[in-house]
Amino acid sequence: MSDQTALAPAAVLGTPQQRSRGKSTYFLGSALILLAFVLVGFGRTFFARPFFDVPPIPWYLFVHGFVLASWFLLLVAQTALVAAHRTVLHRRLGVLGGFIAVALVGISLVAVLGFPAHVKADFLSSGVAFDPVAVRAIVWTDLASLVIFSTFVGTALHWRRRSDIHKRVMLLASMAILGPALARILPLVTSGPGPLSAVVQSAVLIGLPLTLALHDLFTARRVHRTTFVGATFYLVAIFGALVIANSGAGAALIAVLE
Repeated sequence: MSDQTALAPAAVLGTPQQRSRGKSTYFLGSALILLAFVLVGFGRTFFARPFFDVPPIPWYLFVHGFVLASWFLLLVAQTALVAAHRTVLHRRLGVLGGFIAVALVGISLVAVLGFPAHVKADFLSSGVAFDPVAVRAIVWTDLASLVIFSTFVGTALHWRRRSDIHKRVMLLASMAILGPALARILPLVTSGPGPLSAVVQSAVLIGLPLTLALHDLFTARRVHRTTFVGATFYLVAIFGALVIANSGAGAALIAVLE
């Protein structure tokens, strides 16, 4: 009876070998899901735009789409290399990842800061009313996402020899910049843009880092400190951006960018 009791935790949480497989499966699976969100979200307006009747987009959005896709493709490749224990090649590709991250932040800033004027100009051709409240929320949350992404990628590079920290902040960084893709997918699910779509998007963005906490509980029986600190910073930054968006300062920035 005592032997069976001693084995109970392992029976519930899995053997060490099962938990080790779970670690690789979670990070690779998460990378693939994030890439799928990007491909679906931007499929119609970017990746497959020759097959759809979509309005023209400025040059910087083409660059942004290419760099963003490159980041998520590299994320999948890097997690697959780690799962296959190809750590030497993983480190070499990490140098490329650093350059892509810098390029992504730069071109994303161009896209975010140009968004208000681009949307307002589209009113003349698309007939979709310019909603300054929605635009403020999008711009400020996107800026917060870039702050999160930059902070986490820099942290990941600093802790590149600590795989437990490195892989968690890299994944959180990638989750943080998923908002624009989700914003294009969810209206299709919720019958158009509106409050329901915004609520679902917020729930997904909050839920993504929580999956990392659940993964930690399953594989290590506790939430990793990096997960706790990173997810907390992630959520505070996003909700803080929404508060700023509804303030006078938040409205003033949009007025300048229009």
